[in-house]
Amino acid sequence: MTSSSANEDGLVGLGFLLGVAHRGRRRVWEAQLSDIGVSPPQAALLRLVNRRPGGGIRELARHLVNDPMVVQRLADTLVDKGLLETRADPTDARRRPLYLTAAGQQLAAIIIDRAAHAEQQLKVHLGQDTYLALMDALSRLVASDGPGAKRPSDTDAA
Repeated sequence: MTSSSANEDGLVGLGFLLGVAHRGRRRVWEAQLSDIGVSPPQAALLRLVNRRPGGGIRELARHLVNDPMVVQRLADTLVDKGLLETRADPTDARRRPLYLTAAGQQLAAIIIDRAAHAEQQLKVHLGQDTYLALMDALSRLVASDGPGAKRPSDTDAA
């Protein structure tokens, strides 16, 4: 869809275009992950646990800007696949910190490499200046989206 076809259809506005762009980027990212058997949300959780080993569900959910129950389901699926493991927290019996397994570490490395490649493709496609300006504008938009809103970690970039 081009901006002129959006205008002709009466579908104008930044919100609409952000939605279209998001769906398009998600389809591309899903395709880039299809051969390794994880979804984009699962990939984001693996990348985050790689950067923050030992994080609990609530902490990880905050970083992913997602509901803890959703993140718990993602984690359960990844534990079942042998990519994540929980360990006992000696200071809090209720807390079950998450860690990558050896297989999870290998897969996270692949995902991180693919995410970096996807970001590089965006930089090339948009040009460095536009890419940086868009990152800045979207970061400000995310920061202004309400109380407690925070900039998503770079695990959500691709």
